[in-house]
Amino acid sequence: MFFARSPERGALPAAGTVYVLTGLIAVEYALAAARAGVRVSPDTAIYSRWADVLIGNGFNVTAFLNEQSFVVPPVFYLGWIMVVAVAKTVFGDAWMSGVVVLNCIALAAGAYLILQGVRRLTGSFASMALAGGLFLVAADLMIFAPFVLSDLIFWGLTTCVLILGVELAADREGRAGRFHAIRTVAAGSLITALALAFRPTALPLIAFWIAVLALHVAGGVTGRRLQLMLAMAAFLALAAIAAHAAVLMNPSLWPLGPLPGILDMLASEYRNGILVYAPGSSLVVAPASDVFSAMRLTIEKLAYFLTPWLPDYGALHTALNLLFFVPAYALSAAALVNLRRLTPWQQSAATLLVFFAMALTVFHAMMQIDYDHRYRLPMLPALIMLAAIGLESVRRPRMLASSGRTR
Repeated sequence: MFFARSPERGALPAAGTVYVLTGLIAVEYALAAARAGVRVSPDTAIYSRWADVLIGNGFNVTAFLNEQSFVVPPVFYLGWIMVVAVAKTVFGDAWMSGVVVLNCIALAAGAYLILQGVRRLTGSFASMALAGGLFLVAADLMIFAPFVLSDLIFWGLTTCVLILGVELAADREGRAGRFHAIRTVAAGSLITALALAFRPTALPLIAFWIAVLALHVAGGVTGRRLQLMLAMAAFLALAAIAAHAAVLMNPSLWPLGPLPGILDMLASEYRNGILVYAPGSSLVVAPASDVFSAMRLTIEKLAYFLTPWLPDYGALHTALNLLFFVPAYALSAAALVNLRRLTPWQQSAATLLVFFAMALTVFHAMMQIDYDHRYRLPMLPALIMLAAIGLESVRRPRMLASSGRTR
């Protein structure tokens, strides 16, 4: 199902390169997890307790949901709770180790899919080497490999949907066949729904998949129209930030009665100036007292979400983050600036990936920002692919000149 089409340019680098890089990445993350040992967070205890209730109900989902309540409905965690419950049933007291093994499998599978996608999307060994190198210095992923949390399996699901979206963007003229397109749409829709059952933070992924389907139905557009699409998305993001701030400061504006639990919690956090949530020691700034100060707080949260460096990082953490995010951000920007230098497939892929990164960033800036940056993990696959495309956008003029062709 994945990568059914041939690339739009040149011969592909050897497939063995993907296997070698994937192997290196898998070994590194497995060693990082083994060295750290199994780790838990406060959320792990909640998931464990929910899984025990599900097991006690004989995996009766309806009974489980009727008994549980949370600021976010537990149905949006049901897929993950099912994984924990099965791990407890199969592995007993070693269930946490089983989850860490699943984390490592998700990381290896995601790395393989992304490297294979970059191979086909760029046809460039240099871009594949860049993607592999970024994986090897991705501290965010290494840190969470040993944690008994849903984040890395959710990361894997997100990666699958992003790859399927890029794949569907390749089929601009239906040359891969109607059946292939139907399979890709069905697979992407199913995995997106599954991701929503793992974490409520899947909403940006849903927005991405809707954009993929819309672009596919439209037959694909290129160049200036794609740039206009992103400009429209940026305008809508600003409008969403303003509307969000207005509702938090004036709950009566919410059109559906009382504020939902999550928005009521956020309204309290904004009025207390909570920039970043941390158990017992949240990072606090100037409180929000009106719409404009609430928007200011959202922008501050957005900057925190994107920053590659914080004062409390250790030296190694800081070094790895700079090695990852400086080239990732710079080359992603290059892909956007040089959009018209790219092939039609690369243009569509870059636009969709930028759209996802924007949607994820704005969504989390308007929600609760966690101190450990784990909500940023789903953006890393998009950044790695964007960086690979950006490298091609920088190299492409020289490549065209050397071949005697002009754009």
